[in-house]
Amino acid sequence: MIDRGTLPTISETLIRLGASVRGRRSTGICHDSHTPGVIAFDDHSGVWFCHRCGHGGDVVDLIKHTLKTDFRGALCWLGIEPGKPPAPDPAKIRKCKIRAGLLQWSVTMGRRLRIEFRAREQVITLALRRLRLDHDDPWGWTWLGWALPGKDHIEEMLDMIDIGTQEQQLAAFKDWRVAV
Repeated sequence: MIDRGTLPTISETLIRLGASVRGRRSTGICHDSHTPGVIAFDDHSGVWFCHRCGHGGDVVDLIKHTLKTDFRGALCWLGIEPGKPPAPDPAKIRKCKIRAGLLQWSVTMGRRLRIEFRAREQVITLALRRLRLDHDDPWGWTWLGWALPGKDHIEEMLDMIDIGTQEQQLAAFKDWRVAV
């Protein structure tokens, strides 16, 4: 990948090729046939468009079409030595790995929490059914004692994992790590 900061602007390149540049338009040569044409360009985005032949692209494409050369030849004309791509930034690689790990954790943990939440919901439903029949049923109260205390926390964790932002997912992960 070529750093755009090392490339000259479209206007500088057109001037170097012998075209007349005014504002964001160039008159002089059509990049394809060296006949008069008008090229519109934008130095900020680094793109150009020839109104005569309908071609467009970036600085390298302009050089390739105008001088009838390949990519390597265009880079040499621009004074850029083609070679190995730059080494990837270790901080970016680490950040990507952390995001991928967080995504994997959120999928796995979300699945486990949904199963746990459904189980607690079913136990609460059965316990309430038993307690409607007999208000003093010890099994009904025991089941409620198990199912109710953690249900709100599980629901909160599911919300943070399923619909929360990355920061909320990270907070849920940290909360889970403290609990484990």
